[in-house]
Amino acid sequence: MAKIEKPAKTDKPVKKEKVKKPGFLKRSKMFLKGVWAELKKVTWPTKNELMQHTSVVLGIVFILTLVVYVMDVGLGGLLALIIK
Repeated sequence: MAKIEKPAKTDKPVKKEKVKKPGFLKRSKMFLKGVWAELKKVTWPTKNELMQHTSVVLGIVFILTLVVYVMDVGLGGLLALIIK
């Protein structure tokens, strides 16, 4: 087995060089360029696909609303019977 040597400790702390980051406007410009590049990669839905997906979502929301309403009315009536 080889012996692993530890680096020698020095009394002086190692100074890290400060890296100057770009200004706010340059960072904003770089961010917006990145956003635009990612938006170019997006596969956008067609009008028909968008309508189909929207109708599915609205249908599910309607059904779940009815389920929650029925449960609320049912549990409310049950609680009213228990409290009386």
